[in-house]
Amino acid sequence: MTFAHCLAAEVLFFSNTVIIKEGLKNTSYTLEEKSMTFEELSQSLHHVVLECRNALCDCVPEEGILFLLPPPAEPKRGTVFAGSVSDWKAACTSGMVYDGCTYLICREGEMPKDLPSTDRRVNLLFLDTSVQAAVQFLADILSGKSAVQQPVMVQMYQNFWKDIMFMRMTDSAEIGLRMKEFPFPVHTYIACIILRHSYPQHNGRMLEIQQALEEFFPDTNLFFDGKEWIVLYSQEQEAYDILDISYGDFSELLVHFGMEAGVSYVSRFPEMLRTLYLTAAASIDLGNGLEIPPSLKRLYTYRQYNAYYVIHLCAQNYVETHNTDNFLYLTHPDIIRLYYYDRENNNNLLEVLFTYLSCEKNVKHTARILYVHRNTVLNKLNKIESVLSHNLDYDSDHFLLLLSCMIMKYQHTYTKRDVNDFFDTSVPEGGFDK
Repeated sequence: MTFAHCLAAEVLFFSNTVIIKEGLKNTSYTLEEKSMTFEELSQSLHHVVLECRNALCDCVPEEGILFLLPPPAEPKRGTVFAGSVSDWKAACTSGMVYDGCTYLICREGEMPKDLPSTDRRVNLLFLDTSVQAAVQFLADILSGKSAVQQPVMVQMYQNFWKDIMFMRMTDSAEIGLRMKEFPFPVHTYIACIILRHSYPQHNGRMLEIQQALEEFFPDTNLFFDGKEWIVLYSQEQEAYDILDISYGDFSELLVHFGMEAGVSYVSRFPEMLRTLYLTAAASIDLGNGLEIPPSLKRLYTYRQYNAYYVIHLCAQNYVETHNTDNFLYLTHPDIIRLYYYDRENNNNLLEVLFTYLSCEKNVKHTARILYVHRNTVLNKLNKIESVLSHNLDYDSDHFLLLLSCMIMKYQHTYTKRDVNDFFDTSVPEGGFDK
């Protein structure tokens, strides 16, 4: 398959009409003179451009670039070709590189360091995305299905976000004026959603992710800040912990792209955007660090991890005040006694008590969560009373004991520190930092 014909079965561009083949059905869109100059083309793909070789200042005709696939025998000046690295090598070898044309060379696996060069007067764009994603993205733009995030718009978003995060802008009125520059209106109730890759990888699916997010969050201000996607979701419906979105569908989207998302509460005050971001980010970090999976795959809501974030903030202040990150002294004495008993006897009484308190002292629910028989739970509870030398009548101290169990989990699972470590280990230089 040659470079010129590599996409003939998927997308055909004829002058001012885009024909996208969907199986045996053709869907066409009239572009209404939406041809593009080379500068516009490169800007529309700026977030996946690895390298741009603009050899011709006069490459593009006045009417802009026309997309033609497959090309005629003698391609019109300004024709844009799209293909993989292998396609480009084949085109160079077979002499199918035409003067005055532009070539989109898309990554397939690792982009090789040395690519075949050509003496032809052409423009080259090396892209960190797939051929299909690049062409579909441009087809959506030309057909009016998707708006282009030009570098100026992205820079506007990023400048706004830096001013928020570095607290250079804290006045509600000033923030409101800046948000009026956004392409989409910001409604009364705002939430911050951040999306991160679950593991380091290429940005080869950036275009696909952008398309998916724009489809899932229509008319919503969102952007990529270089490390993660920021979605400034807003709605008119009054809500503080539930957004007007399909959480199940969002979870499926995250699984599809191998990403994780943190979702904040909702606020009516734009000056709280920084806090909304920090809580959304903390939800991902705490969920992973505490080994507490989210209710829906890869979707970490602040609602689920709110209490642990409070503990996290208190822990940071505790270290500064007490010069130690041993949080054992913040817990109820009964929790400490059970902790040491479990260590000496290889038992899990503290885990049973934690689950029992979390289940509002419901033995049946406790047994189901621990995957044990109800009688096993009852025997464990009797053993706890024996170790503590008193009945488990915790009506007045229920919250304190539950909080103490959460602090112990934070100590061991999140900070990865054993209580006994503190008797011969000093606080790390710089204080506590996960």
